[in-house]
Amino acid sequence: MSSNSAVEPDAPVRAGEPPEPDPFTAEEFGAWRGMLRIHSTVFRELDRQLLAKHGFGIDAYGVMVTLVSPPAHTMPIGELGQRRNLSPSGISRSVDRLVKLGLLERGVNPDDGRSLLVGLTADGIRRLREAQVTHHRIVRELLLSHLDHHDLKILGEIWEKAMPGALSSPTWPL
Repeated sequence: MSSNSAVEPDAPVRAGEPPEPDPFTAEEFGAWRGMLRIHSTVFRELDRQLLAKHGFGIDAYGVMVTLVSPPAHTMPIGELGQRRNLSPSGISRSVDRLVKLGLLERGVNPDDGRSLLVGLTADGIRRLREAQVTHHRIVRELLLSHLDHHDLKILGEIWEKAMPGALSSPTWPL
């Protein structure tokens, strides 16, 4: 089973099968299962609606939103891949698709004259801003609107405690 699977704790072991090693406690299982289900539900709906309304999915949105923060909305392709947690071939494919859509442009990095620099086009920024309306609405509808201000503050503190830097680090991954 993948690390994304969640097997009920204390699931019966069939004859001849080894027992689960070091199983989660009920509390651990609940925290893990809840996070996975929320993530999956929100991301699936984000992907569906972004594709339907904007012509690109959540992965493309992630690439574009990563590029909107740096000065000039550009970044070396290797750094972009790292921040999006994508392999070199994965980020190249994503960038290629977005270049074909006219949302990104790429060129030689003037700092070293050989690596690729990737940036948002004016149309890319405009389309990202339109998609952010959808993104924010979906996240609020499916998750944030069910929590009050105190809950949101506590949830942020929990994520930071579970993985220091999850909120406080200026870049992702940590």
